[in-house]
Formats: sequence, structure tokens, C-alpha cells
Amino acid sequence: MSNSNKKRMRIVFISCGLTVLLVTTTILLVAFRSGIEFYKSPSQLLEVKDSSIRLRVGGLVLRGSVENIGVNNSFVITDGNKEVEVQFVGVLPDLFAEGRGVIVRGQLKDNVFIASQVLAKHDEKYMPRELEKTLNKD
Repeated sequence: MSNSNKKRMRIVFISCGLTVLLVTTTILLVAFRSGIEFYKSPSQLLEVKDSSIRLRVGGLVLRGSVENIGVNNSFVITDGNKEVEVQFVGVLPDLFAEGRGVIVRGQLKDNVFIASQVLAKHDEKYMPRELEKTLNKD
């Protein structure tokens, strides 16, 4: 093999390697973007402009705001500053109650949070770190 053939093979090999690396990186970034859920407080949620983003929102269930009609549930969560109405179709967790912490997953549509999942905190002492930070900012 001559020097020019070795050089050409090296360039082809490096080019193929860079192409594979670029394609792999692109695939990973697309996969991570679709799998990432951002955590927000109700105040932060109302600033979100893109309603296609799946989010997790945490706060306290406002007293007197829970309405249940069969499996159609509506309630308001607050972080002490702002309030967000949440609609959820399904069975609420046993520990769900007014005045207690909750995390909901879903999307914001027309200033109403459409939840696909509702998670109630299980213990008086437990609170997600992000939620505790936003509630203690007062």
C-alpha cells in the first residue's frame, strides 16, 4: 500500500467515525428532549409560554377547591403566591387531601393544567426539595 492510499483510508475512516458520532449524538439529544420533564411551581408554570412541554408542578392543594364528579377531578394548587387550576381524569391517590402537598404531571392548556398523573406526598415530614425551596422563599 502506498502512502497516498494509507492517507486516503485514514481520511475515510475518520470521516465515517465523525459521521457515526454526529448521528449518535443527535439521536441521544432527541431522545433526552422528549423524556425530560421540568419541575415548576405554580408561579413558574404561569410564565411558561410553550404548552407542548410536559411538566411536573408541585404545590399545596387549596382548601375548598376540590371538586369530584365521578372520575373527573378538579382542584387548585398554590405555592403561596399564585394558583393554578388542575383537571385530572382518574382516581386520586388515597393520601390526596386539601391543604396537603401534591405533584402533578401533565401540560398547561389555556391556563388550566391538564394532569395525566397525580402524586400525593406520603408523610407530613417529606417534601420534595424543589417544592420546599419555592414555598420557603416567602
